[in-house]
Amino acid sequence: MKPAGCRPIHVRSPYDATACRLLRTLYSTYSNPMRFFSTLIASVLGSLIAVGVLIFLGSLIMAGIIASAVSTSEAPISSESVLVLQLSGPIQESGTADPIYDLFDMPQPQSLNQIRTALESAATDERIEAVWLKPQGAIAGWPTLLEIRQSLLEFKESGKPIVASASGDFAMRESDYFLASVADSIYASPRAFFEFNGFYLGVSFYKGLLNKLNIEPTVLRVGSYKGGIEPYTRENLSSENRTQLTAVLENWNELMTRTIAQARDLSTEEVANLMGAGELLTTEDAHAAGLLDGLLQSEEVESRIGELTGIEGRLKTSSLSRYAPSMPRSSSSHDSTIGIIHASGTIMSGSSSDLNGILGAVSFQRDMKDFREDDDVKAVVLRIDSPGGSATASESMWQAVKETTKKKPVIISMGDLAASGGYWLATAGDTIVASPHTVTGSIGVYGMHFSIGQMLETKLGITSDHVATSDYADMFSGMRPLRPSERALFERSLNETYSTFLERVSENRDMSIEAVHEVAQGRIWTGEAALEAGLIDKLGNLDDAIALAAEMANLEEGAYRIKQLPVPETLMDQYLELFLARIQSFMESPIETQLRTEARLIEEAAQLQGTPIARLPLDIEGYD
Repeated sequence: MKPAGCRPIHVRSPYDATACRLLRTLYSTYSNPMRFFSTLIASVLGSLIAVGVLIFLGSLIMAGIIASAVSTSEAPISSESVLVLQLSGPIQESGTADPIYDLFDMPQPQSLNQIRTALESAATDERIEAVWLKPQGAIAGWPTLLEIRQSLLEFKESGKPIVASASGDFAMRESDYFLASVADSIYASPRAFFEFNGFYLGVSFYKGLLNKLNIEPTVLRVGSYKGGIEPYTRENLSSENRTQLTAVLENWNELMTRTIAQARDLSTEEVANLMGAGELLTTEDAHAAGLLDGLLQSEEVESRIGELTGIEGRLKTSSLSRYAPSMPRSSSSHDSTIGIIHASGTIMSGSSSDLNGILGAVSFQRDMKDFREDDDVKAVVLRIDSPGGSATASESMWQAVKETTKKKPVIISMGDLAASGGYWLATAGDTIVASPHTVTGSIGVYGMHFSIGQMLETKLGITSDHVATSDYADMFSGMRPLRPSERALFERSLNETYSTFLERVSENRDMSIEAVHEVAQGRIWTGEAALEAGLIDKLGNLDDAIALAAEMANLEEGAYRIKQLPVPETLMDQYLELFLARIQSFMESPIETQLRTEARLIEEAAQLQGTPIARLPLDIEGYD
C-alpha cells in the first residue's frame, strides 16, 4: 500500500515534509525485493569504502606521528643561517607549524602568532644572520600587516639585516610593498608587474537579478548605515555606505603613504602622487621612482645577502615551518598565567570550525569557562577578529565574558575586524584596545526574507498549496511575501535586538542610550575614529593588551606565562573533519541520511528567515 497524500511541492512544517519523505524512503526501499537487495549491496559497498577511508586515515595519522618525530628529533638549523619569510596567502590570527605539511611538501598556513614569535626568537638566535623577506600576495587586514611590520622593525634593532625581494610575473602589490619597505634593501625581478595604484572596495548588487527571477525580498534594518541589505535593495551604494567605506579606505591610504614616505625618504606628497598618477606598472617604473633598490633575479639576491652578511658559499636558508620547532625555548617557572582566547570567524551557534571560518558560541563558552575556573589564570585577553554574525550567539558569548569579568580582568584586543556582533562581544570586557586601523562599530541589525513563490510559478510552472493551523504558520515559508502585520512583527524583533545592543554598549562605555545611538546606526569606524567616538579605550596591539592585563592582575613584567585557546586545528584535524563526515554518510541508513539532510536544511532556513543578524555589511579585506 502506497503512503497517501505525501507528494506536496511545499509543506509548511519541515517535520511534515520529513515524515512524507521518510514514508517514501521506507516504501521505495522495502516494498520491492530487488530494491531491498540493491540497498543491501549498496550498504555493504559503503561499509567497504568506509573501511578503506579508515585505513587511509590510519596512514595519515602514522605519517603525522613520523613527521612530528622527525621535526623534534632533527636540528635543521645550523649556524650562519638565513630565516626566509615567504608571506603569501591568508595569514591567520593564530596557529602553529604543522610538520605534516612539510612531509607532503605542502605550503604551511601562516599565522600572526607564528611570525611574531619567530622574529622575536631570531633576533637573539646566534644561528640566524639575517631575514630574507618574500612578501607576495599576503592576504591579511592592515592591523595584521602593521603588527608584522612592527615585529620586523624590532628584529632590525638587533643589528641583523633584512632583505626583501619578489620574483615571478607579478612582483608586488601595495600590501606586499608595505611589508617590504621595512627592509634594508628591496629587489624585484626585471620586467615584472608592480602594482602601486591605490585602494578600492567593490560591492556587487543583486536587485536586478532578483527582479528578473521574480524573487521578492523583504529586507529590514535598524541603522541607516547598516549596508548589509543594500545589495538586495539597491543598484549602487547609498550615500551613508559610501561615506563610511571611503573613510576606511582613506585610513588605509594614509597609513600606506606615511609609512612608505618614512621608509624610502620621500615626502607623503611624492608617495601620494606616485599612487595617484597611474604611471607605475612595472618593476622598472618602481626602480626609477626610487621604490626598489635593484632589479635582480632570486639567485642574484642570494648573492647580495651573502655579501651583506659575510656568509661564504651557498646560503643556508630556513623556512618559518622549519625554524619554529628548533627555536630556543624559554622555560617559565611561574604558575601565574595570562590566558589569550582567539575569537576569529563568523559568529554562529554551535561549535567552531577553522576550516569553515566559524566562531561557534558553544566552543567559545567552553574556552572562556576553562580560563574562568583556572585559578592560575589571573587575567584573560580576548583577541577578536570577527565581522559578527548571529545576534543570539553574540549575546550568549557576551554572557560568558561577563561572567569571567566577575572573577578576573578581561581585556579586549581587536584585530583586523571587531564589528557588529564582534563589537557586541567586546562590550563585555573591562577595557577595549584596538589598532588604529581596525574596522569596528557597525552597531546595528538587519534581517531578510525572500519570497520565491512567484519565481517558481512564472519561471518553472510550479504552484503550491498548504493547510495550516493559523494564518501566520507559513510566515517564513518563503512562498509568499510577508503581510503588513507580519512585517511589523519582524520589525519589532529587530528593534528589540537593536535596543539590547545599545544597552550593552551604553553599559560598557558609560554613555547614554541616546549618545550611543548617535554613533551607532550600523556605522563602521576605524580604530582611530572609534577612540574619538568613545567606542574603545586605547589604541594598541596584542602586546599592549597583554601588558595591560598583567598590570590589572598585579603581575610584574615577565612574572607570568601565556596560554592560548583554542588550540588551532592541524591539517589532520581538518582532514578528519571532512573524512568523518564522508564516513558518516556511507554508514548511515537512508532514513538517517534523510533526517540529517532535513536537519541541515531546517537550520539553514532558520538562519536566513527572520533571524536578527548582527554582522558587518560586507567582508572587508579590500583590494589594493
